[in-house]
Amino acid sequence: MFGFILGCFYLLSALTFLWLNNSKFDLVGFFFNKANHKFYVGYELSFLVLCMFALLESMSWVFFVLLAIHFMGFYILAFNAEKFYSMRNEIDALGQNSMINFSVIFYLLGGVFSLFTVLI
Repeated sequence: MFGFILGCFYLLSALTFLWLNNSKFDLVGFFFNKANHKFYVGYELSFLVLCMFALLESMSWVFFVLLAIHFMGFYILAFNAEKFYSMRNEIDALGQNSMINFSVIFYLLGGVFSLFTVLI
């Protein structure tokens, strides 16, 4: 059940990112705005908790990899936030659309693999 919820959450996040990007919303600026730090930590924490429960439910390597990725993201956001915010220049050098596209691909793959793991 948690794997299914996690997969749906990933797919919903991918669709939301695409919609916001097509609406010309500055998503990268939103995440790198220090006033939105608590929201982003909570967003990352929700993925972390869902990954943890999905891993406890089915002990799949897919959920373990996703848990490790979100744990690193949560750790950087919660305990080393200045390093995260200093990466803004690197993101701008890559291009904001590239970052959004990478995020959408990551969320799509996470969603598909999570749902596929649950269905097997």
